[in-house]
Amino acid sequence: MTEFKDRLTDVYGAGGDQAKLNAVYDDWAKTYDADLWASGNPYIAIACTLVGHFVPDTDTRILDGGCGTGTVGQILGLAGYCNIEGLDPSEGMLDAAHAKGAYRALHQLRLEAEIPLDQGAYDAVVASGVLTQGHAGPDALDGMLALARPGAPLIFSMSKLAFEEDGFGARIAELERTGAWEKLAESPPFQTYPFRPEVGHCRHWVSAYAKR
Repeated sequence: MTEFKDRLTDVYGAGGDQAKLNAVYDDWAKTYDADLWASGNPYIAIACTLVGHFVPDTDTRILDGGCGTGTVGQILGLAGYCNIEGLDPSEGMLDAAHAKGAYRALHQLRLEAEIPLDQGAYDAVVASGVLTQGHAGPDALDGMLALARPGAPLIFSMSKLAFEEDGFGARIAELERTGAWEKLAESPPFQTYPFRPEVGHCRHWVSAYAKR
């Protein structure tokens, strides 16, 4: 079993226990970027592309939820976005994100139903690689919506497994049914780690919704 798969086993083996998950990510932070880029990892590129499409103003206030080591912020910063905030529960990941210099502010918080940040104040909310098993749950969608201003896009990657088995599919459908948001775009499903055949079964897609 490769070291990358070992890391994923530790992540999902934490069973959603935030303290255990933080410890795994604090340790992984030192090599996370190299491991992630070596895996192929399409979802960050797709999420950033959708930000560019739906958020043309580079001065707009963007929240990167579950920012990890800050790769989304780094890419958006290189594209000219200058008002990005990051949120992540892992201190080690936030240290790595801070070192990239792309964020105006970083918050040691997790994505959940109630997030103690400015409500209705963000012009876009991005969550890449965090809406998956053992990480943020379906109630994170409500927390993201609460932070977004009306009309703001919410752009997030979604794990097929979490969509089908962890309640995300039902919550997304309910938010559409009640008119809380409307779908703007969605990528086809893709292999999450195309350069890692040992985890070749994993699938994700990236969606964009607008808050109503």
